[in-house]
Amino acid sequence: MQIAGKVAIVTGSSRGIGKAIAKKLANLGAVVVINQEPTNSLSHKVVSEIIQDGGKAICYDADVSNKKDVCEMIDFVIQKFNRLDIMVANAGICPFQEYQEIDEITLNRVIDINQKGAFYCAQYAAQRMQFLNIKGRLIFTSSISAVFGGKLQVHYCGTKGAVNQMMKSFAIALGECGITSNSIQVGTVITDINKEAFNSNPELLDYFIARTPLGRLATPIDIANGVCFYASDEASCISGTSLTIDGGMSVNLQ
Repeated sequence: MQIAGKVAIVTGSSRGIGKAIAKKLANLGAVVVINQEPTNSLSHKVVSEIIQDGGKAICYDADVSNKKDVCEMIDFVIQKFNRLDIMVANAGICPFQEYQEIDEITLNRVIDINQKGAFYCAQYAAQRMQFLNIKGRLIFTSSISAVFGGKLQVHYCGTKGAVNQMMKSFAIALGECGITSNSIQVGTVITDINKEAFNSNPELLDYFIARTPLGRLATPIDIANGVCFYASDEASCISGTSLTIDGGMSVNLQ
């Protein structure tokens, strides 16, 4: 896939799916900016791993729910590399809770990171891409929860549905500039976001595997492969689409 020499920001990339995306992009020759929230301390380790593998990466701490942080991050990247080709709005949280236990603080935080954060990243990245006349890529990490509900994900599902609709709207707004906008609808992937839930309830993990036609859950690398395709030159005429990566789980209704 033609990605070499491009500059990419991957939000929430100090671990899990974001880390896999960042490492895959770097492996394909992109310069990658590892983003994490300021209270995290894992991004330097990811940068070191990428450099040890022969890739190019730097880290930048920014809270994606803070528009000022997002704009400063994007401006810093463009000042340093003179361009921004790929914005992967990946950062997200999903605190599993019964609907009646979701308080206002939790609800606002999920919306701020998952929905507002994705919007801020796409909005300002697209603005700068337009100004620099770069036919860039906006890629959102969405979820099959954008389509299907979840008993413990009432707050989360709503934000992922919003992400998909934003993605489509950005695709319409930016098409004339050659900027594409797409999303990956992630199925059940074992990451830090759900590891505790599966460790405490192994029967739930067995259930998800059993209903997946391929007989295995998707891995962060599987998600990274889809993101890299959208980021590549080969996907230059694909915009406004959602690619589901879940081993077929979401079509298995019986």
